[in-house]
Amino acid sequence: MNNKEIASLLKNIAVYKELSGDNPFKVRAFDYSSRVVESYPDDIAGIARKGKLTEIKGIGKSVEEVILEYLDKGNSSLLETLQSAFPKDILELLTIPGMGPKKVKAVWEKLDISTTGELEYACKENRLISLEGFGTKSQEKILKGIEFKKQYRDRHLISEVLGIAKTVVTTLQTSGIFLRVTIAGSLRRGKTIFKDIDIVLVPDKDAETDTINKTLLNLADKNFDTDGVIGAGHTKVSIRKKGIQIDFRIIQSESYPSALQHFTGSKEHNTILRTRAKRMGLKMNEYGIFKGEEALSVKTEEEVYRRIGLSFIPPEIREGGSEVEAAEHGSIPELIDKSDISGMIHAHSNYSDGAHSIEVLAKECIKQGYTYLCLSDHSISAFYANGLSNDRLLSQITEINHLNSELSPFKIFCGIESDILPGGGLDYPDEILRQLDFVIVSIHTKLAMNPEEATERLLNAIKNPYATMLGHISGRLLLSRQGYLFDEEKILSALSGEKVVLEHNCNPHRLDPDWPFLKKASEMGVLVSLGPDAHSIEGFGDIEYGLIMSRKGWIKKDGLLNCMTCEEIDEFFKRRKKEKGI
Repeated sequence: MNNKEIASLLKNIAVYKELSGDNPFKVRAFDYSSRVVESYPDDIAGIARKGKLTEIKGIGKSVEEVILEYLDKGNSSLLETLQSAFPKDILELLTIPGMGPKKVKAVWEKLDISTTGELEYACKENRLISLEGFGTKSQEKILKGIEFKKQYRDRHLISEVLGIAKTVVTTLQTSGIFLRVTIAGSLRRGKTIFKDIDIVLVPDKDAETDTINKTLLNLADKNFDTDGVIGAGHTKVSIRKKGIQIDFRIIQSESYPSALQHFTGSKEHNTILRTRAKRMGLKMNEYGIFKGEEALSVKTEEEVYRRIGLSFIPPEIREGGSEVEAAEHGSIPELIDKSDISGMIHAHSNYSDGAHSIEVLAKECIKQGYTYLCLSDHSISAFYANGLSNDRLLSQITEINHLNSELSPFKIFCGIESDILPGGGLDYPDEILRQLDFVIVSIHTKLAMNPEEATERLLNAIKNPYATMLGHISGRLLLSRQGYLFDEEKILSALSGEKVVLEHNCNPHRLDPDWPFLKKASEMGVLVSLGPDAHSIEGFGDIEYGLIMSRKGWIKKDGLLNCMTCEEIDEFFKRRKKEKGI
């Protein structure tokens, strides 16, 4: 049992304890311990079996007993007792924006509501406004939250989908049955949320259809609800794995380049290509490019584009916009590659709510080939994340200076993720801020703003001379919370004018802002940074998703802060402070 499974158990206990009206201190103890376990760098199960769990800060005797029972028996009698007092699906209500444990408890006890459908009906009948703690606005917010969930039902995050796709690809590549196994569809284009996975397969010429299908169907989930098989034919097999549909397109070797291009899409991009081919007297589809009945020789995906007079269009930008015109004129920029990235920007240490010490984070960066780390723990207002007081921030600066002398030429830049207060101000005095190398400014609280309020709040923060980067600009959480709206043109103009860097938050739950906004920013000359917002060394890997989004946004190497060398970003921070009179 891994740390994530144990953390989920503790989190569920905390939720049920709160629903049952248990002592708030006990609720917080289990909630905090779940976060400790999830982010802990070592194997919790191994530590538990050695009897050393309570040596970890945040894990007490009662939590230890629950974990030990879970490891021994595979279940928790405490959780089962708590669950027995509530309807089976009541936790579903907690996934709706505006519905915390107290409100879930209220609608269940007062209105006997335990499902989303019942809650939606009650809202439309105006039954919630009579309950204490509810009102017309909260009822409207809950209804919007339900509509949001309906809209994105059966959708999945890139982290979940890409992980499954990579595992499937590896399994099939080692099966000895397929010559080519390639991810296609919206996953290859790098969208943010997904309904399914497309994989293009070229089987070995001696592989029989029954063998191919059996291999693919064996990948499907098998449980009491479904065998995971959706359909199986000669050219397409569809299965369900971990709740996600996977469509396998089985094609012949000579059609592979055209099929890969076709099944990568998008629909709009392919329509433009087919129209262009038709004007040239050609026909193109997933089987190839044809002049009359003759199939033209096409050995690579690059040749597919050359046959219709275009330079190669990278998969990430095939969205039916200006990419075809750019390919016609040879003006598609060289997109960023992972090897272009020199430094890790936006990471949290155990000074605030991160799992590791600054030294551990720095040494992991060195191990992964980065030349610098821009550390940015949470600021003093973020009490929920153990935000740094003035004195603790000054102590951190001292520790970083010491580590820099030890780890040179690697460098740790000391920053902070400062909360943007409701009026747009920051939460440290100038004498503290001027001692930092950089400041990321982000909104974390009071997100219920109209576009005018959000725009004004963001503008005030951008104009602050200490603001170096603007973090997760819309505050969205994919599949969970819509971001607040703001005037995009005003914000982009302000970022450009004040030379504030736009962060693309790479956490797969955020991916904020979306790629069209990144493209606009890049076109206006706004510098972008990729921030994984890492709270552990595992979080460094989230930069992969930001890299995909930066490619979708047509961002070039000179437009991405992370591509600066250690010396260049050092000079950038110093020059910016000088220009701002700091």
